[in-house]
Amino acid sequence: MSKSPRFKLAACAIFREEAPFLAEWITFHRNVGFEHFYLYNNFSTDDFKTVLEPFIREGLVTLIDWPRPQGQLSAYQDCICRRWHEALWIALIDIDEFLFAPDGRDVPSVLEAYRDLPGVCVWHAYYGSSGHVERPQGPVIEAYTMRAGPDVTTAKTIVNPRMVYKVGVHLCKFWSGEGKDTHRRTIVPDMAPQFDVLRINHYWSRSLADLDRKYRRGDAAFAVQNDRDWYFAFESKLNVERDKTILEAVRRAEAVRRPAQPRILR
Repeated sequence: MSKSPRFKLAACAIFREEAPFLAEWITFHRNVGFEHFYLYNNFSTDDFKTVLEPFIREGLVTLIDWPRPQGQLSAYQDCICRRWHEALWIALIDIDEFLFAPDGRDVPSVLEAYRDLPGVCVWHAYYGSSGHVERPQGPVIEAYTMRAGPDVTTAKTIVNPRMVYKVGVHLCKFWSGEGKDTHRRTIVPDMAPQFDVLRINHYWSRSLADLDRKYRRGDAAFAVQNDRDWYFAFESKLNVERDKTILEAVRRAEAVRRPAQPRILR
C-alpha cells in the first residue's frame, strides 16, 4: 500500500535578494494552510539565511542552493522530480505572490473540491507601488492596496506533482487532463479572471525603489528582459483601484482560528 503524502499543500519558489520579505511571505502562507516550503536560492547575497534559519530548524522550510542563470523552470522541475511523493499539492509561486481564499478558508480545504484535476490555476490581481517611492515600514499586504483592473492578469498553478510532465512559469502540462481555474475553465487568452474562490495578490513592483532593484537583478526565467522604461510604464497601470480583500480574508481566518469566548451565565 502506498503511503499518503506527508503534506496536503506545499509551495515551491525561487528567490534572489528577498530577505526583507521572506518571513512575512512564509508566515502568511503558513496561516492559510501551507505546510512546507521548498525554497531555491538563486545567487542571493543578502542575509536570507538568518531570516530562514528559524523556519528551517522548525522543519517548515527546505532550502536548496540553485546557482543557475534563469533557474526558475529548472528549480520547479527539480522540486517536482524530487518531492512529488511528499505533497498532495505544490503551488509554483513567487515570493511577491500571496495565495489565499477571499472567504478566509484555509487553502487545502478549498482544494478538496478539485481533487479530480491535475492542477488548479489561480488568477493574479496585480498590485503596484500604491504611490510609495521608497519601501514603507510594515507588512507588504498592508502597504500596497492599489491594484490593476481585471484586464491585467495571469494565472499560476497549484499542481498535483504526480501528474506533471512539463512545468511552466504560469501553466503546466500534465500526463492526463489539464489544469483549470476554480470555475473549472480552461485558461485561454483574454478571458476574464475569477477572484472569488482562490486568488493571488501579485505585489509586482512593491515600492518604486524596489522596482528598480527588481529590474537590475534580472529575470528568473528569461535571459532577455524588457528595458527599465517598460518596467515603470507597466507599473503605472497597476494602481487603478483600491482592493483590501486580502486584509479582510486575514480577519476572517483569524476569527475562525480564535477560540470562542465562554458565555457567562447570569
